[in-house]
Amino acid sequence: MIPIVALLFFALPMTAGALVRVVSPDQKWLRLLLGFSGAFLVSVVFLHMLPELYEEEGAMIGAWVLGGFLLQVILEFFSEGIEHGHIHVHAHHGAKAVLPWLTMGSLFLHSFTEGMPFADESVAGNVPFLAGVLLHKVPMAIALATVLLKSGVPAGSSWLMLVLFALAAPLGIGAGTLAGDWMDGHFLHRMLGLAIGMLLHIGTTIIFESAPDHRFNAARFAAVIVGVVLAALAVH
Repeated sequence: MIPIVALLFFALPMTAGALVRVVSPDQKWLRLLLGFSGAFLVSVVFLHMLPELYEEEGAMIGAWVLGGFLLQVILEFFSEGIEHGHIHVHAHHGAKAVLPWLTMGSLFLHSFTEGMPFADESVAGNVPFLAGVLLHKVPMAIALATVLLKSGVPAGSSWLMLVLFALAAPLGIGAGTLAGDWMDGHFLHRMLGLAIGMLLHIGTTIIFESAPDHRFNAARFAAVIVGVVLAALAVH
């Protein structure tokens, strides 16, 4: 199961990112996908992943969850919110040329950390959680590819960054497998706590951040409700 999961983590972002060069994504549909994926992921975490993790590891696992939440706050200083679909375009010249690589480093670390818990067969085989994380990868890849395209980053560098982003989670799975072999059995649970904290930050930001016009958006609200309901059905 783990090799299949690693392949999915690579193929899905590559496909979504490549499509940006063929079809310009509609921002309305991207926001709906973000709302749905964020709600689905947060619901799976609260209804299923966190209760089981606390039952197995006890209250101290909360420090790892909080650590992941705070780590994501730091990473977003450099990624500018691409993890939750924000698209900020910069001209690619002078000092600004450094920006895509800072962004890439932040996104790589996020995805690498997120991938590590999937070295555990029980996590890799958890279909609702896996689906939630994979859904979250699609708008990330679309946002990254869009930023690279509109910022004027050369095509070769853009493809290299997209490949690095797609490889980050599979590399995290590989690192988690190696580390799990020589560290205690709690290591991957702690990495899961760290990843959950990061995902909670992203998911709650997606759900609660204001719409572009700062008005109630019925379609986005419906997408969130559908995500919650489907997650509740999936974990029971």
